[in-house]
Amino acid sequence: MFRIEVSGLENFPKNGPLLVIGNHTGAMEVVLLNAYAPRQIEMLSAADMPAEKITEIINTIYGSIPVNRGSYDRAALQQALDVLGQDGMVGLFPEGGVWEVGKQRALPGISWLSYRSGAPILPIGFNDTAGAMGAGLNFKRPYLKMYVGKVLPPASIPDGMAKKVYFQDHAAQVMEKVYQLVPTEDASPQEDISDEIFDFEISLIDSAGNQVDLPDDLDPKYKAELGRFFLLPLILDIFLINLELPVLPLMEIGSDPPLDQLIVALDSILTYLKYENPYLLTYRFGIPTGLGMKKGLEELGQILDWSSAADYQISLRAIRRYYSHIDKKVIIQREQESSQPWM
Repeated sequence: MFRIEVSGLENFPKNGPLLVIGNHTGAMEVVLLNAYAPRQIEMLSAADMPAEKITEIINTIYGSIPVNRGSYDRAALQQALDVLGQDGMVGLFPEGGVWEVGKQRALPGISWLSYRSGAPILPIGFNDTAGAMGAGLNFKRPYLKMYVGKVLPPASIPDGMAKKVYFQDHAAQVMEKVYQLVPTEDASPQEDISDEIFDFEISLIDSAGNQVDLPDDLDPKYKAELGRFFLLPLILDIFLINLELPVLPLMEIGSDPPLDQLIVALDSILTYLKYENPYLLTYRFGIPTGLGMKKGLEELGQILDWSSAADYQISLRAIRRYYSHIDKKVIIQREQESSQPWM
């Protein structure tokens, strides 16, 4: 069902502990990794939220090390160290997910594991596999390409350097080695933009059709974070598809859904973030942006409740402004994007 090209398999060490890492745009990297590695790989897989049904089935059949992303999951890290301590191979994707297009921030867990275990690191680059599984099942025979690089030495902290700083820098350098393996024509699309700014607009209309201004104490302080949240479709997809929360109105704010539906949708997200997974946003966007998104959603909740009590109609719009070096002009985006299939 696929046209497969694999190079560099000879770079896999024949024995000894090994951390195998790669870039992550779709589901098929995991399949390629486990199908072509000369030794069995124990994969770290996300356990902080429900996965798609097919992913759950494969996980159940093959088995993996479940990790709760965004928190210090001591049990998962210890399981990975135990595998490495038995000269096994552990596989993971340091970017931790597929919620944004292109390169993402490398998380430092790979460097911590290498440092603690003394295991070297094998970088592997993959072409853009987003949607490849679906294309394969529809007999379109997409290309799957896997480029195995040279083994990198175990992480080693220089004298006088803080561990936290070193692990983050080292993880970023390792991921850069991964991306250097992928030819330009096979890489994920990268937006050639600069001067990106997010914003969020709120318009209120009273029962007589007059425009109403927000009180100063309700004016949101985290408009940029709200704009980013609403214009990244994969984040809202997590709440809708994986968590099955009633968030569809928030994915269709351009059509001005009824206020009561917006309140129910937003309350479901805030309840989940408060009681079940407070790390979801900070894990994906870093602490400042993630916390800003959560505070922005809380501010929006107060605005929706106040508007409902006053019987106002509300209109919400997320805005993204950036300079496109391809189009050579400033682009203003107001439409929420539809996410592309990752499997």
